[in-house]
Amino acid sequence: MKLIAIFMFVCCLHISARSFSQKITFTGSKIKLETVLEEVRKQTGFVALYDDEVLKSALPVTIAANNQPLETFLKDVFRDQPLVFIIKNTSIIISRKSLSTATVLVVPPVKGIVRSAEGTPLPGVSVRVAGANNGTITDANGRFTIAVKENDLLNITYLGFRPVTVAVTASGTLALVGAEKKVTDAAVLNTADGAVILLEADPTELETVTVNTGYQQISKERSAGSFSNPDMGVAQDRSTSMNILQRIEGLVPGLVINNSPNAVADGTTFQVRGLSTINADKNPLYVVDGMPLNDVSSVNPQDVESISVLKDATAASIWGARASNGVIVITTKKGYANERLSVNYDGFVSFRGKPDISYFPVLNSAQYIQASKETFDPVNRPYGMATTYDPGNDNPTGLSPDRQILYDMYRGILTAAQGNAKLDSLSHISNLRQIKDSWYRPARLTNHTLSVAGGSGKYSFYGSVAYTGTTDYTPGNSNNAYKVNTRQDFKFNKYLKVFLLTDITNTVTSSNRAVSPDARFLPYQLFRDGNGKSIDMPYMGYLSEEARASMEAAGKINLNYNPIEDINTGVTKSNGSLARINSGMTINLFKDLRFEGMYGYVKGNVRTTAYDDNTNYRQRVQTVNFTEVTPTGSIPMYHLPVAGGQYQVTNSNQDNWVVRNQLIYDHSWMKSRHQLTAMAGQEAQEQKSIYNTNRQYGYDQRLQTYSLVNYRQLTTIGVPGPVMPSSMNGSFLNADSIFTEKEVLSRFTSWYVNAAYTYNRRYSLNASWRKDQSNLFGRNKAAQSKPVWSIGGKWDICNEPFFEAVRGVNNLALRVTYGITGISPVPGSAASFDVLTALNSGNAPGGKAMYVSAPANPNLTWESTKTVNIGIDFAFWGDRLTGSVDVYRKKTTNLLGSVPVNPLTGFTTIFGNAGDITNKGIELTLSTGNILTKDFKWITMLTMSYNRNKIDKLAQQFPYTTGTQMVHDANYIEGRPAFALWAYDFAGLDPMGDPLVKLHDKSTTKDPVGVKAGDVVYMGVYQQPWSGGFSNLFSYKSFSLNVNITYNIGNKMFRDVNRTYTGYGFIQTLNFTAGNLHADFANRWKQPGDEAHTNIPSFVSTQENYARRNTDYYVYGNINVVDASYAKVRDITLSYALPATTIKRIRAEQLTLRLQVSNLMLWKANHDGIDPEFHDARYGYRAAMPVNQGAVTLGAHLTL
Repeated sequence: MKLIAIFMFVCCLHISARSFSQKITFTGSKIKLETVLEEVRKQTGFVALYDDEVLKSALPVTIAANNQPLETFLKDVFRDQPLVFIIKNTSIIISRKSLSTATVLVVPPVKGIVRSAEGTPLPGVSVRVAGANNGTITDANGRFTIAVKENDLLNITYLGFRPVTVAVTASGTLALVGAEKKVTDAAVLNTADGAVILLEADPTELETVTVNTGYQQISKERSAGSFSNPDMGVAQDRSTSMNILQRIEGLVPGLVINNSPNAVADGTTFQVRGLSTINADKNPLYVVDGMPLNDVSSVNPQDVESISVLKDATAASIWGARASNGVIVITTKKGYANERLSVNYDGFVSFRGKPDISYFPVLNSAQYIQASKETFDPVNRPYGMATTYDPGNDNPTGLSPDRQILYDMYRGILTAAQGNAKLDSLSHISNLRQIKDSWYRPARLTNHTLSVAGGSGKYSFYGSVAYTGTTDYTPGNSNNAYKVNTRQDFKFNKYLKVFLLTDITNTVTSSNRAVSPDARFLPYQLFRDGNGKSIDMPYMGYLSEEARASMEAAGKINLNYNPIEDINTGVTKSNGSLARINSGMTINLFKDLRFEGMYGYVKGNVRTTAYDDNTNYRQRVQTVNFTEVTPTGSIPMYHLPVAGGQYQVTNSNQDNWVVRNQLIYDHSWMKSRHQLTAMAGQEAQEQKSIYNTNRQYGYDQRLQTYSLVNYRQLTTIGVPGPVMPSSMNGSFLNADSIFTEKEVLSRFTSWYVNAAYTYNRRYSLNASWRKDQSNLFGRNKAAQSKPVWSIGGKWDICNEPFFEAVRGVNNLALRVTYGITGISPVPGSAASFDVLTALNSGNAPGGKAMYVSAPANPNLTWESTKTVNIGIDFAFWGDRLTGSVDVYRKKTTNLLGSVPVNPLTGFTTIFGNAGDITNKGIELTLSTGNILTKDFKWITMLTMSYNRNKIDKLAQQFPYTTGTQMVHDANYIEGRPAFALWAYDFAGLDPMGDPLVKLHDKSTTKDPVGVKAGDVVYMGVYQQPWSGGFSNLFSYKSFSLNVNITYNIGNKMFRDVNRTYTGYGFIQTLNFTAGNLHADFANRWKQPGDEAHTNIPSFVSTQENYARRNTDYYVYGNINVVDASYAKVRDITLSYALPATTIKRIRAEQLTLRLQVSNLMLWKANHDGIDPEFHDARYGYRAAMPVNQGAVTLGAHLTL
């Protein structure tokens, strides 16, 4: 109800229904026309284009206008002038008035000039008389002269611009004819100096782009920095995710979005220009409406107006000590002054289907039963040992049905015929259909956003309400998000403007205790019998049938396990709220000088509750863990309550604020020949998070009461001889599980200066300087006082006079920048003082102790990244071919990490500045207008980025000396790229089926510890060096088809292979993604001679396996390293805009329907059926079932 009330309030605000236009407030008497035009530029950004000779005839202007539309204002200004004007885009083109028709008696040769809509003269434009051979082209200044007759038609065409056809009148003037009037109403202006013909660019024309740094906006033309603005139309239509950053994949060169499990584990899902740090936060800095945020997943993509990705030092250095990883600036939508009321609805439903449970290469039931027979070893694993509960075993389980049958046959309980019949029965069962039907449902993502916007002269607003429903593939789970977003802008007078932005998100989730089995589980084990009754699986718990019977009798608690019945024995719920409040003001102090303030506050809270009642299997097991048998043996002693359940409450809170005050000087002079924008300011920030968790036992949900427990005894002495001990020494409660609280506080204070100067629209110079101080750095002044800075220049070659004669080049600019940015440590990793951590200890006085978790480092400073960037922007043939190329080098010094120190300090290492890393790369953006006709268009966009890094220096306490350390741990090693992948040099199998490995000296060995660091082979990197996107947009009348392809190329991965080469059983405790064997197991070495045709080692059930060999020599051998490159069709979107006649019937402006298909594998380099997005490339696991592949989305956008 609160959301509805807020939305109704926004809708009921008073708004003017007048259409949007720029407004002018100006009063003056006998003012020069040049002065009036300069004031127009300051208030609206519209620039006047004219020859100096033209304005010599201008008359003084007397006018009084208050909030007057620009066009009306200009009409009043030029009413009595001997001049005329045309408004095109953001240009005002001024010429002399045409001669009176009465003075023209004959048709003279037609003279004129052809300009772009922005007023730029266009050389090489074709001007031809229709139906005749008479024609010409414009000169270097866009001028032409052509002999004509009255009523001749002139066809004026230029590649990349819309054609114009004009008729020659009896007076020699030109007039638009035919359907071309639909193109523009002001393409021709007749003046005393000839006709001025304006050509409009085709749809590939670059729109006016501004760079939003989070502190200010500056036009692209004046920025020397490297930045990218993704196509928001594509991003807002995508339905692959509600995270706005996921939606811009492939649209920004240099921004790598890696969804693989490795990237999630490394914290490198989002990377800008490679890896700049190892032990600090690897993510870019996220800025939303000028305020830094740690997470942008709460931002509704439909509320986003624009995104700027700042990549080099000049673009990002304004953010100082947190900008080395790049900066992503998100600006949300707002209303505009004098904008009529508009109502927009956007919604979609994405049908994602069920996960692919058969993705994993495993044995079928018959193969599994055969493998079980072949690996069964009752001699080395007798039945008594196999059925005894061992608390020291990290994987205590019962016996799987096939093993129980084999043991029963071995013990004589079953005859061979009986046992084989049972096994044969199991070999003909497949549980895949039942798994899919019982445990999974089709996933679905839904979003509905309703927004309103409008404004009057003094007030404008934007407001939206949204609902997002995420239905995952587990039945019974729910995830619903509700959102309200409003922005209000107030213009009190010409001196003061204020805005207020409020964004509130409420997310409610719930999940049960369902498991998620797939093909890796026992292939024959069903979950329901023929009558639909759920099947017990006690062996999947901790106990065999023999051990379970005795412990049930002693503890008087049922220890059976039924996964289906266990689903509803517990529930986890969360309710999270996030409020983001931004406010700011702009005060015009003097001419060209203004004050800007921004004040932001973020308040977030997530409350998560987890309740498991006394019927939950894990709860029953824990109760027995703390149960003792009494001397009488009748009623056990329960140290944990039997009634009620376990109840845990977790609260996560964040309080962030930022205060920013700055002065901006924006001045231009000599008819904008000189343009200067300078900014100086101060900023203070604080980010505080508090996390606490509390657990109670014997909780009664109805009465909201809990039982008293002797925590001191259970956490210190424990229960030495329980019925079912949880460890070899008895059962103990973890004191930290009862109550934990953690607080993290980061503070920054900063001073900064930024300036941008442009001369004659040709040469631009950008510079910035910033100094940060933080509680995350050391106390020494040398550590704190390390300002960051940047400088950059841009040369717009196309605006040079000598370049006017060059035809077909519409834009050519060179950019060069250099600067320093930084990265701060992770809070708590180090500080000016020793970081103390509390510890609950029964051996300490009062049960409490403290230890130094991070020793003080007064010299700790932030990482420093020096970046040089060279870029070229270009546009050819009327912007038919546009793009940019950037080459960069990033050198990061003072990498944060563990540095060895004198052991006499009491520590072997200290967190400090430990090394250097260098990134080099190139980025390309290319857009082409392949076919551009009135009805049909085909536009292509390519983004490509390449990044290569090298760790130049890295301190290590203990250098890697063994092959095992290199293969498993050496992701970051001096002299090699980050994300390095190392492998053993596999040399086949010996006659015992044991893997051999080739050493550096060319000899071979199978010694389990005989491989040194220098014997392993460098295979490449597991993070992609090449990435990008390839998009094609086809449109025909009201239909459009957009195909977006993303690709990642050049990285390597370990393929998944069989890893089971020893042991006495294959199931794992309560793990329904284990139990089956890899399909390769059937092809393993079985007898001497097999080494000639297989590389898969033999199976050895006993401990001899570890003494005589190392099967990792095969698992992580170089023969199992494959190419991880792939390309996916991220989405194909077909949209249809209903015709205007239909729209008018429902009193709407626009209605667009769309159909989208997402995530289709186009190509992959590996031949093992591996989808790299769901694969652990570092360790060679198929880490998850593919989900959301081939999703189908239906969506609509309605504008009223």
